[in-house]
Amino acid sequence: MNRRPSLVISCALLAGCTGPSSDAHTQPGSDGDLRLARNTATVQLIERTLPSVGYIQIHRQSDQPGVLHVAVGSASVIHESGYLLTNEHVITQAAHGQVALPGHPPMGFQTIAALSSEDLALIKVESPIPLQPIRLGRSDDLLLGEPVLVIGNPSGLSQSVSTGIVSGLKRSTATEGAFLPSMIQTSAAVSGGNSGGPLINAVGDQIGVVTSKRHDAENINFAIAVDRVREVFADMLSAELRYGFRLGIALDMFAPAAVVQTVAEGSPAATAGIAPGDVIVAMDGKTIRSGFDFHLGLIGQKAGAVAKIAWTRGAEEKSAELVLAELALAEPVPNAGMVAGIRCEGYAGTWDRLPDFAQLTPVHTGTAETPTATAYTPEVRDHYALRFTGFLEVPQEGLYTFYTSSDDGSRLRINGETVVDNDGLHGARRHSGRVRLKKGLHAVEVTFFEQSGDESLEVSWEVPGLARQVVPKEAWFVREAR
Repeated sequence: MNRRPSLVISCALLAGCTGPSSDAHTQPGSDGDLRLARNTATVQLIERTLPSVGYIQIHRQSDQPGVLHVAVGSASVIHESGYLLTNEHVITQAAHGQVALPGHPPMGFQTIAALSSEDLALIKVESPIPLQPIRLGRSDDLLLGEPVLVIGNPSGLSQSVSTGIVSGLKRSTATEGAFLPSMIQTSAAVSGGNSGGPLINAVGDQIGVVTSKRHDAENINFAIAVDRVREVFADMLSAELRYGFRLGIALDMFAPAAVVQTVAEGSPAATAGIAPGDVIVAMDGKTIRSGFDFHLGLIGQKAGAVAKIAWTRGAEEKSAELVLAELALAEPVPNAGMVAGIRCEGYAGTWDRLPDFAQLTPVHTGTAETPTATAYTPEVRDHYALRFTGFLEVPQEGLYTFYTSSDDGSRLRINGETVVDNDGLHGARRHSGRVRLKKGLHAVEVTFFEQSGDESLEVSWEVPGLARQVVPKEAWFVREAR
């Protein structure tokens, strides 16, 4: 970003330093002159970005049958076709809900994707006319003290606006369901209902997703940095896993255009001649301006469908029709000879990261009901590691999100592939990963180590159609010894 214009606009945003002096109301002149003096850069910025902010109202089931709780939140339009970005905690467990946008009637929404470990979600509304998206910026060059704007729905008061500054960078905080390491601290006023709305800089770019505030202090509020959104967006959507097709393109989500980063060998994209460094410019007749546009264009695609893709390579323009391949899935294993539980091996030692268990000799072997940090606990509850092996029963084919929450490191592998990597020395922390699985039993390995201090290990999943829950003991199996 060119900083010089940004600083000039910042001056106007903070002090209204464009136009006549602050005593303009006492000077002779027409009403038009007075209105011009009040039409500061801040006012213009609000007018420009206000149509891109949605106001969410949802109803959640209560403990009492037939009684619903009303909750409110905010969202930002990121594509004219009706896609909005918000917090996962805003829309979770919604029985139904709607989004209101300035100039539009309230619209029902569909949750397209959510990632609870990042507290992010993508929702979709159906509008008869194109929406006005906000431009997603970058957060790698933020300046302490630069002015910011928050628009949202605090306490249900739609189109509420507050201003402040970037008051801290690279903060970490926690919500009820997630530990968030890439946060922007701001002094702009935030209340319940602002969650999910945009944090906007002086040039009108969204630089964060408003998420939480400190209740034990004043003016300490947090937003997920937009660069973190860029980093996890493809994983949150997981279009190929979600819809069961294979295209084979990974993009550089930090680039200003849809720049191809890698192409999977043998994929339809590789067969069509797409290569790293190419820039995707259109898909199925729709303009692709960014990595976000590209991934949103994959929503609802299916194996066997034809995708018409156009791209550039330097000054050269290319295009092709790609037949999307079927996503190859591991076959489940027969359930003959299975019993409840999972094999557990315990090891003694001190590590900073998960060890190579193939090089170690266990000091304990047995069977546990589920993988936990206390499935085997030595006399001194430090300096040990665990390896669980067995099978996991998947109730239906679909996209599964798995989580390991651990202190210290952990890893989950399914059918020999790493799904969740939560390795290293750290306090209790939850990481996630996604995989598409067929119904039935799948080989699984969970590894864990504890160096010192507290210890914890929990494996949870999001089953298609259900919210995150601990994987129940009924899902773990081991082959019966003979």
